[in-house]
Amino acid sequence: MILQERLKSLFENLDILISQHALYISKLEKAIKSGKSFNHKTCHECNFGVIWDNHVVPIKGELPEEIKSVVEEIEKIHCEFHEVSMQIDPLNPHQSYQEKLIKMKDLSTVLFQKLLYLRRLVKEVYLRRLVKEE
Repeated sequence: MILQERLKSLFENLDILISQHALYISKLEKAIKSGKSFNHKTCHECNFGVIWDNHVVPIKGELPEEIKSVVEEIEKIHCEFHEVSMQIDPLNPHQSYQEKLIKMKDLSTVLFQKLLYLRRLVKEVYLRRLVKEE
């Protein structure tokens, strides 16, 4: 697949990634509020991670440096989010969880911002390459 097609595919998958992360957060928050168990997943096991690993990781080496650096930031933030969230047990709440919840939400905010920035950047690069080909 040529880079143009890969950029288009990446762009199309970004909204799915954003929604998958939002769903994960929502499910965790519901489990915390209700005191029910939650099946924590690593950054490679969650739906976001599975899609990311299947669609983004294989093309990372081919991406322009400006996109690749944002992709690497997103990977780091996403995995850090899961490391923090795994420290929260909805069945055994602690006062210290508030700090972890705040950290988790802060990481999510940064992750969403980076994903939106990546979407804009991929679109710009994709369109620039299309114009060059014409």
